[in-house]
Amino acid sequence: MDLNSAERIRELTSGYEGERTAQGRPRVADDILERMTRVTTEEAWGALSSAGFQLQFEGDWINLHPERVLVGRAVTCRYVPHRPDLNEVIQAEGEEHGRIGGQNSWVIDTLEEGDVLVVELFGKVNRGTFIGDNLGTAIAIRTGGTGLVVDGGIRDTQRVRQLDMNVFTKGLHPTGIGEVTMTEMNGPARIGQATVMPGDVVLGTSSGVIFVPPQLAQKVVEDSENTRLRDFWGKKTIADGKYTPGEVDRGWTDEMNAEFAAWKEAVDPAALEI
Repeated sequence: MDLNSAERIRELTSGYEGERTAQGRPRVADDILERMTRVTTEEAWGALSSAGFQLQFEGDWINLHPERVLVGRAVTCRYVPHRPDLNEVIQAEGEEHGRIGGQNSWVIDTLEEGDVLVVELFGKVNRGTFIGDNLGTAIAIRTGGTGLVVDGGIRDTQRVRQLDMNVFTKGLHPTGIGEVTMTEMNGPARIGQATVMPGDVVLGTSSGVIFVPPQLAQKVVEDSENTRLRDFWGKKTIADGKYTPGEVDRGWTDEMNAEFAAWKEAVDPAALEI
């Protein structure tokens, strides 16, 4: 069995009808990813929750670069505690498919520009360090500087922090990875309280990480943009003396909604830098 079967990935993500990578993962458009960088965690959560996806967020991370926003397409992998007979099977499958190096290298070798590697490592930190600076460098280069989300640990923290990418991790430890086996690539992964699928849009902020199903990425972006426009227009009407803060901060009247719709139709959102 191939750990990275394109046919299996398409089956698991059949709710998405757009473009896909050669691996079969959903490939949300670059434009949507760029616009996603301006979406807040709360805006994304609100849009997903209203669509029935209420378990897509995980917090309580060590965030190596809280000043950065992490956005990209998820490549997932899943680990279990080491069991010798299972590990022998996985190693044999790796050799059959020409995979080189440690099992953590296998999934890193599949990364493409714009990907974010998402690793289920059941919270293991001591001997659960998925990367050090060498593999971290490979991730930074292959993804074009997006990064890594690992429900486990990392090592070589000082050097990893210097790389042009971001990392969300559950812990830091000097040990190397061990006593674990990678059983799947680009399948469902559990990250804390969230379920992640290959091709999900990863949005990592100072609040935590939220995983946006690809079929909802455009809705999340557009809902966020509409919220920002409404906030901008409301503040503008207060500054202009058109409406009071109390009028803007409650449910809008039909007249206000009509005025906002006409203004939104005429304005160029890019020119407002919001």
